[in-house]
Amino acid sequence: MPQCRECRFCKSPKTNLCVNGSGGHIDGKNFESSRITCKGKKLLQFLGVSSFSEYTVVKEFALAKIDPAAPLDKVCVIGCAICTGYGAAVNSAKVIKCRAAVAWEPNQPVVIEEIEVAPPQASEVRIKIVGTSVCHSDLYHLLESMHKDGFPTVLGHEGAGIVESVGSGVTEFLPGDKVIPLFLCQCKECRFCKSPRTNQCERAWTRVRQEIMAGVESRFTCKGKRVHQFMGTSTFSEYTVIDQIAVTKIDPAAPLDKVCLLGCGICTGYGAAVNTAKVEPGSTCAVFGLGAVGLAAVMGCRAAGAKRIIAIDINPEKFEKAKIFGATDVVNPNDHSKPIHQVMVEMTNGGVDYSIECIGNVEIMRRALESCIPGWGVSVIVGWTNMQDISAQPIQLMTGRRWTGTLFGGFKGKDGVSQMVKAYLDKKVMVDEFITHNMTLDQINEAIALMKHGQCVSCAMCMRDPKDLITARGSLHAQSAENSAEGGTSEASAATFLSGFIEYLPASAPTPLQQCLVIKCRAAVAWEPNQPVVIEEIEVAPPQASEVRIKIVGTSVCHSDLYHLLESMHKDGFPTVLGHEGAGIVESVGSGVTEFLPGDKVIPLFLCQCKECRFCKSPRTNQCERAWTRVRQEIMAGVESRFTCKGKRVHQFMGTSTFSEYTVIDQIAVTKIDPAAPLDKVCLLGCGICTGYGAAVNTAKVEPGSTCAVFGLGAVGLAAVMGCKAAGAKRIIAIDINPDKAEKAKVLGATDFLNPKDHSKPIQEVIAGMTNGGVDFSLECVGNVEVMLSALESSMEAWGVSVIVGWTDMYDISIRPRHLICGRTWKGSMFGGFKGKDGVAEMVKAYLEKKVRLDEFITHKMTLDQINDAIELMKNCKWTRIPSDPQSLSEISYLSLNIPAKESQLQ
Repeated sequence: MPQCRECRFCKSPKTNLCVNGSGGHIDGKNFESSRITCKGKKLLQFLGVSSFSEYTVVKEFALAKIDPAAPLDKVCVIGCAICTGYGAAVNSAKVIKCRAAVAWEPNQPVVIEEIEVAPPQASEVRIKIVGTSVCHSDLYHLLESMHKDGFPTVLGHEGAGIVESVGSGVTEFLPGDKVIPLFLCQCKECRFCKSPRTNQCERAWTRVRQEIMAGVESRFTCKGKRVHQFMGTSTFSEYTVIDQIAVTKIDPAAPLDKVCLLGCGICTGYGAAVNTAKVEPGSTCAVFGLGAVGLAAVMGCRAAGAKRIIAIDINPEKFEKAKIFGATDVVNPNDHSKPIHQVMVEMTNGGVDYSIECIGNVEIMRRALESCIPGWGVSVIVGWTNMQDISAQPIQLMTGRRWTGTLFGGFKGKDGVSQMVKAYLDKKVMVDEFITHNMTLDQINEAIALMKHGQCVSCAMCMRDPKDLITARGSLHAQSAENSAEGGTSEASAATFLSGFIEYLPASAPTPLQQCLVIKCRAAVAWEPNQPVVIEEIEVAPPQASEVRIKIVGTSVCHSDLYHLLESMHKDGFPTVLGHEGAGIVESVGSGVTEFLPGDKVIPLFLCQCKECRFCKSPRTNQCERAWTRVRQEIMAGVESRFTCKGKRVHQFMGTSTFSEYTVIDQIAVTKIDPAAPLDKVCLLGCGICTGYGAAVNTAKVEPGSTCAVFGLGAVGLAAVMGCKAAGAKRIIAIDINPDKAEKAKVLGATDFLNPKDHSKPIQEVIAGMTNGGVDFSLECVGNVEVMLSALESSMEAWGVSVIVGWTDMYDISIRPRHLICGRTWKGSMFGGFKGKDGVAEMVKAYLEKKVRLDEFITHKMTLDQINDAIELMKNCKWTRIPSDPQSLSEISYLSLNIPAKESQLQ
């Protein structure tokens, strides 16, 4: 144990460490510093000393000159053992008795007790708490969670103090340093700490037992009983002991009774806006709940440059404070008869860009998501709860919204808090404005009651030393009239996709007479739900203004067609002509159409692109505002229809209806393609392949070298595998219960194949075990809400991205908020993020250039008259695909439907 007498440690009376103590002479692994050789080989010098030699060479600062009268054969034992033991008793830290607020049992007042705080062990720091604050998480554990194994405990995780003593091995801190304890540690060595994608730390998962919100170790005892340290910190004690990876050193100028608030709430709210939502300048934000976390989120939105910040709370007394922090609008849900998300949509022309939920109420979490604009809205869950599931409809994500959560505002513990303290001292963030009350430690139960009933934002409490202020910051949270909503999950059909093409005789060049006449042709009409479709002769009206009439040459059957026919079965959606994957030739055009000419090869689009609305002009989404008025989503049919049959109006499914020899579509839902494209192949690009491929490339944004999991190996799933490979993924795990799909998946890029039936564990646990914690990206291509949850749980907790691709609107998806709060992001993908016109034309070009595959997806050929047989094949998965088990992962096949030539008749 050297003593150079020059470093800050040697000059300090508070430690016996020396900066030279970490050098090679101490670790005994530095051959260069050794002066001993034997038989031509250099030997290490143990601990830089090696006294088991008649001679040794030692650094000058590692030698102590002693009295010449000392007997060397006796005093030699002082060199380690005797000094260590004697000094441990005389010099080292002792047990400290101090006051603390002990929660002996749940839902009961805390009690001010005298507790014993043990000395710090190796790598630990004992801190004298000077300032602390009460956070909603403290009350959640005491009054809501009430896990019996989490008591007795000393609550508190927002604090600041002064280092009193340190354990062995601690070199980062000295007694007297000002510090803030952290409930979210930062070891700076694990893969998470080294990654810029997350603020998680692997050691945090072993340091704290999440289910009881307490540290695995505790240095507290009271009345002979071990007392838990809440969140591994316990700042409601005059002294606490914490691992050095959960402590950060701060500027000596920082007032501890103020910056203690940065230990959780303010960093969480501010960071939710700045780090997690990544609010953009000029954007519109909504913050739900105006407690300290919510007010900090408002402050973060303003710092990020938001143009409009809507602050929402049922307590109008909070509104003036919100305006001080940056709110431009304030809304009290009690002042409106409509649900709050509808109010937001109306106030903001469709929804906000960012919503931040700061309450911890599952119903409000859903409302915050629904307040976001489809296309690009981001909703961040900040409020903590683990008591109930949150739920949403998959379509709410598939239309472009992103749902994520934040823990500690995305700040890395040590680095982030120090950064925020500096920002406070530089007057870039406000802290003092959060404090509204001053109380003593003996009044802590009153402070808890104030917070519980929403009667304060913050209160400062005095401990034994009047100079040591404890600031109890109450979080005022807006409460909804109903605290929860249960979202159901159910089994969905396993079959996701079947496709094929229909061939017709080439269309002759249209005459002016043809362009204004009704065409009689054949089509597959679904007269009612869950019944066979019927080949009928229908009338197709001439195209109106801005419309195009198309002779369909190739089409394919998609799971969405069967979903409408057999699962959704919305009675108002019938009769209809199904089909939305197709390709054909323009037969005639209506007035005002300049983009297309008769004879052009085209692909109809269920997702239009007007190129004029704010959505089409934005690179953040593939949605189009006109799509919301063109198609009635609840019945999956166009508002207008040019079809009649037997005197009845027939719906056009998804506004397209490609199961007809002719169809009429608005020009904004048609794209012109390369004349060289084979229509019986590129028709597949009308939905499934673009959807799967784009989900990987555009929505997930799979990164080179990453690990991916694709659930369901139908055409959409296989296309997703192909997309992952194109994006440079290093490992692609393909998952399906049909082992026959393994080879096809490997051809398209899969590196691994998993059959859930081969494992006794849930598939998400299998994947976590295979990938050291989870995949970077998961894509659900089934349309089953249970599989959607498994896919989310298969992604890495700290930064995983899970994309919902499979379609269903029959059931809600339900999860615990913790699945998102720790760092995962849940997205949906509509048409793979491709803009309709541009994306399909781009994919056709990629096919012609052999950059994407299509031919490999076609496995069957049938006639149009056999379309019900094709539907049965898909429904029952009897062609090289898996059984239609509701729990299964679906498969897809493409069928080529050859239709005998038949002249269409003009009326």
